Amino acid sequence: MKPERDPVDIHIGARLRRLRVSRHASLEEVGRMIGVTYQQIQKYETGANRISAATLFRIAAAFNVAPAFFFEGLATGEGEGAAPGAEVAAGAISLDGIADQDVREKLRALIVSLDEGRDR
Repeated sequence: MKPERDPVDIHIGARLRRLRVSRHASLEEVGRMIGVTYQQIQKYETGANRISAATLFRIAAAFNVAPAFFFEGLATGEGEGAAPGAEVAAGAISLDGIADQDVREKLRALIVSLDEGRDR
């Protein structure tokens, strides 16, 4: 009987895939960045293989994100929903995928402005 994939491993893998795709990096490129095969990256992304703490740290460094990024959005197990900042992180990933720096900065300014208005 095949063991069931851990939901945390699936979540972390999905975050890795979203990050990789938003940065327009191939499986091969990510594998080279951290010293593993593209097949291994593919297994990480599907949750088929668990990512060790050391490997997760190397992946985070390669993409210039905090290791905590991969855990954002996980339920806490205490009846709470997504972790605070999960939507912000997803938005940041999307913004990083915009090639035009001027457009990127204007969108960031708009987001900050909208967030400041929300607290009033």
